[in-house]
Amino acid sequence: MCGIIKAPISKNPVEMADPWQEAYDQAVAVANTAGEEIRQALENEIKVTTKSSSVDLVTKTDQRVEKIIITSLKSKFPTHSFIGEESVASGQPCVLTDNPTWIIDPVDGTINFVHGFPFVAVSIAFAVNKELEFGVVYSCLEDKMYTGRKGKGAFCNGEKLQVSDVTDIHKSIIISEHGTDRSKEKVNKIFSTMQKILRIPVHGLRGSGTAATNMCLVASGAAEAFFEIGIHCWDIAAGAVIVREAGGILLDVSGGPFDVMSRRMVSAKCQAIADRLIKEIEIFPVERDDAPRQQK
Repeated sequence: MCGIIKAPISKNPVEMADPWQEAYDQAVAVANTAGEEIRQALENEIKVTTKSSSVDLVTKTDQRVEKIIITSLKSKFPTHSFIGEESVASGQPCVLTDNPTWIIDPVDGTINFVHGFPFVAVSIAFAVNKELEFGVVYSCLEDKMYTGRKGKGAFCNGEKLQVSDVTDIHKSIIISEHGTDRSKEKVNKIFSTMQKILRIPVHGLRGSGTAATNMCLVASGAAEAFFEIGIHCWDIAAGAVIVREAGGILLDVSGGPFDVMSRRMVSAKCQAIADRLIKEIEIFPVERDDAPRQQK
């Protein structure tokens, strides 16, 4: 269970010397601000447009919240780089360099947001030298602030997170999503994979509609694994830190190393569950987030 809505901010002089403490504190603060903006927007009319398909939605709230987050962070850290979902959609590059980089999804779960389905998250990750340093996921309709810092643990509203103690996949809850690509080939592979996993058998398949929240559910021990093909770096970067710091693991769906730009990922409680799950996943091709973009 999550307690009060406050992420841990250390007063220890050694920890305060951490060069990224100020960045972390600012991320928590702006995630709170963004979450309040989303809650207020739910009370008003929601205007929807589409991006890559009829189910790949964007609202004025997505764009406004991303602007709030990036403006706030740029005012404090003007030399840092930014990868934001809506910025990339409007033509900005999606390239992770050695420069300190913020990876942002302002409204993870836009379809949920449009329908009033109560899982919507603000996801903010921070990387240096291409390594993820911390992640902040604010599930704003639940009022749960998930945080993770490399080597410092993962927390929900200040309470330490730990992955499930289940090691038997037959006793596991597995999370996945359908994505936004509705091509026959990909839909068939997604549902074929789900059928094979159900027949392992497992206790159940679930999905919250937001990858960031799904990863936090693994980190909190509510589920044993989450996998998806077709997600983006801004969906999973913050959650990746939280899962690792809660004792979980991250892999590619092939079983290889996790790559935040690859658009495919398994996060799991342990290696045994991940390995068994990977045997059933039907992989289909997706273009990397950092692939060269065609000029329009």
